[in-house]
Amino acid sequence: MSTPSQSESTSALESRLAELERKVAAVESASAVPLDPAEANPGSAHSARPADDDTFWALNGLIDHAGDAGGVVYTGHTTPPGAESPVSWQMGLHSAALEDLSFAEAAPALAALGHPVRLELLQAIYEGTSTVAQLGDDDRFGTTGQIYHHIHALAGAGWLENSRRGQWRVPGQKIIPLLTLILIGTH
Repeated sequence: MSTPSQSESTSALESRLAELERKVAAVESASAVPLDPAEANPGSAHSARPADDDTFWALNGLIDHAGDAGGVVYTGHTTPPGAESPVSWQMGLHSAALEDLSFAEAAPALAALGHPVRLELLQAIYEGTSTVAQLGDDDRFGTTGQIYHHIHALAGAGWLENSRRGQWRVPGQKIIPLLTLILIGTH
């Protein structure tokens, strides 16, 4: 026989599991792309075009632009916190150009982001904290020496720049790529 706390714990766990399963099902149904041409949009110029133009507007734009050979693109348009104007960015490659990529070339840029404190520092700087002194007021970032260590690693990989003496910022051309990677890592 189970004690009341065990049965309450099991019930809470089952409830959390059911909620998680519901969320996964919702994500799967929202992101399902028909792979069988028979399921795709009939009469479309491209047989692999997803039928849902509202959900797949960016993907359909890529297919319209790149054709059946396809490619990969990321793009964004946002106004960062504290900024006066939006930042817009687009990067894309046709499938043929993707074959020439060396995945290993991405290692330095990705490695610089591979530490939770560095990601928190980037977020704080993105949100408007710009000096090491300001960052040092936050216990999450460690000592001034540790902060400089992380900032120099991020700057060396191109994720930060020193805009004015002692003022750090995420370069404009890195904002959308950074937010894209964060989106990838969180969704």
